[in-house]
Amino acid sequence: MNRAAQDLLHRLARLHGVQPTYVGQDGSDQTVADDVLVEVLSALGVDIPSDGVVALDAAVQAAEEIDWRRVVAPTVVAVSGSRRTVPLTVRPGAEVAATVVCEDGSHVLAGATDSLGERRSVDSIDRERRHLQLPESLPVGYHRLVVSVDGRTVAEAAVLCAPERLTTAEPFLARRGWGASAQLYSVTSSGSWGIGDMHDAATVAAAAAEHGADFLLLNPLHAIDPGHAPLDSPYSPVSRRFLNVQVVRVPEIPEFADLPEAEQQRWLSAGAALQAAVDAGGPIDRAAVAEVQWPALRAVHAVGRSAERQAAYERFCADQGRGLEDFASWCAVRTGTDTEDERDFHRWCQWVADTQIAAAQAAAVSSGMRLGLMLDLAVGADRHAADLALLGDQLVESMSVGAPPDMYNQLGQDWSQHPWHPKALAENGYAGLRQMLGTVMRHAGGVRIDHILGLFRLWWVPAGRGPREGAYVSYDHEAMLAVLTIEAQRAGVVVVGEDLGTFEPWVQQALADAGILGTTILWFENRDGVPTEPGTHRALAMAAVNTHDLPPTAGYLEGVHLDLRESLGLVDGDPADERAGHEHTVAGFLDAAAQLPSDPALGRPSDETEAKILALHRFAAGSPAALHAVALVDAVGERRIQNQPGTTQDQYRNWTVPLGGPDGAVVHADEIAASPRAGRLFDAVDRRLRQDVPVAVLVAFHTHPLDQPGQGDAGGLNTYVRHEAAALARTGMRPVVFTRGTGPDPVVSALPSAAPRVQAEEVTVVEVPAGPGGELSKEDLAAHADEFAGNALAWLDQEGLVADEQIAFVHGHYWLSAPAARRIAQAADAPWLHTMHTVAAMKMAADPAAAESDERRAAEREIAAGADLLVVNSPGEARTLMEVLDAPRRRIVVATPGVDTDVFTPAGHAWWPGGEAEDVDPFDPELRVLFAGRIQHHKGPQVLISALGELRRRGVLAPGTDRLRAHVNGAPSGADTPDLAALAEAEGVADLVTFSEPVPADQLAAQFRAADLVAMPSFSESYGLVALEAQACGTPVLAHRTGGLVHAVADGATGRLVRQNTPQAWADALERVLQDPASWRAMSGEAERRARSHTWDDYARRLRAAVAGL
Repeated sequence: MNRAAQDLLHRLARLHGVQPTYVGQDGSDQTVADDVLVEVLSALGVDIPSDGVVALDAAVQAAEEIDWRRVVAPTVVAVSGSRRTVPLTVRPGAEVAATVVCEDGSHVLAGATDSLGERRSVDSIDRERRHLQLPESLPVGYHRLVVSVDGRTVAEAAVLCAPERLTTAEPFLARRGWGASAQLYSVTSSGSWGIGDMHDAATVAAAAAEHGADFLLLNPLHAIDPGHAPLDSPYSPVSRRFLNVQVVRVPEIPEFADLPEAEQQRWLSAGAALQAAVDAGGPIDRAAVAEVQWPALRAVHAVGRSAERQAAYERFCADQGRGLEDFASWCAVRTGTDTEDERDFHRWCQWVADTQIAAAQAAAVSSGMRLGLMLDLAVGADRHAADLALLGDQLVESMSVGAPPDMYNQLGQDWSQHPWHPKALAENGYAGLRQMLGTVMRHAGGVRIDHILGLFRLWWVPAGRGPREGAYVSYDHEAMLAVLTIEAQRAGVVVVGEDLGTFEPWVQQALADAGILGTTILWFENRDGVPTEPGTHRALAMAAVNTHDLPPTAGYLEGVHLDLRESLGLVDGDPADERAGHEHTVAGFLDAAAQLPSDPALGRPSDETEAKILALHRFAAGSPAALHAVALVDAVGERRIQNQPGTTQDQYRNWTVPLGGPDGAVVHADEIAASPRAGRLFDAVDRRLRQDVPVAVLVAFHTHPLDQPGQGDAGGLNTYVRHEAAALARTGMRPVVFTRGTGPDPVVSALPSAAPRVQAEEVTVVEVPAGPGGELSKEDLAAHADEFAGNALAWLDQEGLVADEQIAFVHGHYWLSAPAARRIAQAADAPWLHTMHTVAAMKMAADPAAAESDERRAAEREIAAGADLLVVNSPGEARTLMEVLDAPRRRIVVATPGVDTDVFTPAGHAWWPGGEAEDVDPFDPELRVLFAGRIQHHKGPQVLISALGELRRRGVLAPGTDRLRAHVNGAPSGADTPDLAALAEAEGVADLVTFSEPVPADQLAAQFRAADLVAMPSFSESYGLVALEAQACGTPVLAHRTGGLVHAVADGATGRLVRQNTPQAWADALERVLQDPASWRAMSGEAERRARSHTWDDYARRLRAAVAGL
């Protein structure tokens, strides 16, 4: 082909997303052969004329006119909350209208179109290019764009609306996590049938979790061929959407127990024989496993199921839809028995695999892992696979995916998998990709995407050609990433992309912008054999020493992969040079790792090789990466290669090596928990990640943070401390909460795992003895403050937290906590923060009935003068501290409390006390008024009841009418408790008021949702968390205009403020609501929006920023 024709061919290729040149492993420019380009273009449906330059020029023109011939592309991408435009092609002057039909059926009008000034005549028709403004308010998900021109619908497009950024990895950026990575098939146990299964996965997860692991990364669990011997590679499945039945432990299917005893024993004996062969040194023999497992599964399938299990099975089939039906049909054809019973069998097998994977995930999370299972996604499916039949033209049959030559695979790679067809994907709204990702993420906390660069481009190798003879084909990465992030957000999974290899620098940035973790492999992080400092590596990544394509670290140190490649003739160059370079690199990493101080707590390694492995993993854990993966093969000392890329099964039995120790003897899954060697490596990584975690000490002397608010002295302060601790944990700190215990010794517990998005072990609650055993009143506690402080310090010393200088700050709550907070801060040389919650002088000024001790008032002045930071809830509280306590403004920081919107939300059950379980209120009055809080004079419930009496005297609430019902949710607190029931009788409103004890947060939220109005007649409040919680449920608040309530309630927008806290003023306010209840309820939406803008995560970030500024 002459130069002019070649230039046109290259231009044509680029127009269709085919790259005629690429950068090779050595940085040099490589040009794809012309005949390869022709074959790749032909696979994309592009006819290449054979009659020279003129015809090629016409083909280029046709490619340039593709977008001019259609109104809109078949799939467009939007980002929720961002302005996005879509190009449209219409005739000049046309009237265009567009609507987005959302997933939920709602319609959203798109914005106006703007002409771009581009015009072109195509097929003798004038056309112009316009931009259509997509709505910013589109929710994340899959929608449909309908375009009308001159009143007639002319085109539709799929709309992929992605989140602005995937946030699932953020907790691990705050507090780094680690996990074990394993090839599941290799991890067997005494109960396995010659191959690792989900029971073994749960066993390994529990063993790793005991040492602090957050995840267990497993190889792909994709479907195998039911009619032929399964391929050994888990990366060459028959379908990526469906599951590998060989992960099922047959005896754990409930119906297995319904088989006759003799038949059960026959299958158990057959499975045990398979495992015995592995234990004796044999490979993982998938064909032998299939010969036993498939018939065993058929026997169990024939037993039948209970009604409950049958219903669950039918729900699964309905959820999976047509795709499962088609896969079952394909399986039936493959087995040569295309009957309905056979199809039902394969549907059932998928359900059984799904249930056992779900059980393993539940067990992993229950063991303490933050993520649980992380499942791997293969690049593609085998050439002769179900996916080709199921997905049709969305895959390209005449092409195979692979990779050009690199330093580890110098002949290139052909993975024998069909690539996605970029145009067909778009025309189908990326349905195939969506369905596949949905399956992988269904029962996982994380997903690893092998060769994630395939979302951007893939190396296509034409059938019959070698892996060097390929070309890169580009994909619409925005659309691919949109589908990935939509599915990941819905499933709540962390996404890790294997982004190793040759690519443009912007690719990693695009992944990072999407919130997707990359991959950092220690051995690859060097410059000319000199290790780079781990501290300079990426934070948005999963770090590891090695990968499944490299030998275990023990083998890598020995160079076993070099021996294998040399013996197979796979080295393209001088083997001696390659070995010398390898040894130089290894020596550099070992020298760098040796510079780390040793950790005596780990114990003595068993040999020099283990010592090197420990050192390398500790060195790698110095990376800021959000996640760290520890290969299970390294934990047991394995040295054999699982997979040697670029080899066939005839050359080397890839993917068949059972997990073994240094001597090759099989190591069972249930032996890992008791393995000192595995424990040392797990602990080495966990301790390295945890050694720099800052500690936040919170002191709540007089009340336990887990006590029920509304009971005794428990109130908003308890909620405050609990959520502060949880939020600080999410920022990467280790909170330790000190409170008084009633026993003789410290009691250490954890914040319950029900705390919002926090694992139990992340927040430590220490109940410290002080004074005589049993409960003490607040008035009696002050005398024991020094004892409390001393015992708290003793516990911190015992834990080594003071000596290690890990305490970042100490935060005291309420004046009684000040002595302990001050002493701990001084001992740890850490800042002392303090929150008053209430100020005695202000309380007494607002409520003449309040009486506070001289001791308290003096203590609060000392706090104002001595604390490094005074943390207040509102600007009003800041003014109080400056005016009443002479606190300097420079030492005051306003940090607004948050609200738990996972619990307090408009969605959910609404229940009014006294009604039936599903009733809002049996009386259905015009106005339901709720008071929730401690029953004490200062909280003002007596003001509310007296106001009802005033309304009755005015005739507004005449006896026998149902205009208003009130409920008081709370318990007596302190000595100034009013008798509310007697007051209601005296005021003549006992028929309007009911009472109940305090309830947990979820039940309180149900009461808020049932209420029309939440009343807060407090004489003073530093903020008023109840107001936020009620508004988060969509319920407007009527509150006294005082303290923090002025900031918590937007007067006239989310509720109303009462200027005087008297029964008459409250009666006036309630009467105004009764006169126009519709206007009152109309504030619901704004109330919810305002509350949602207050988050505990923002509070924690504000607190940490203030401390950093000291």
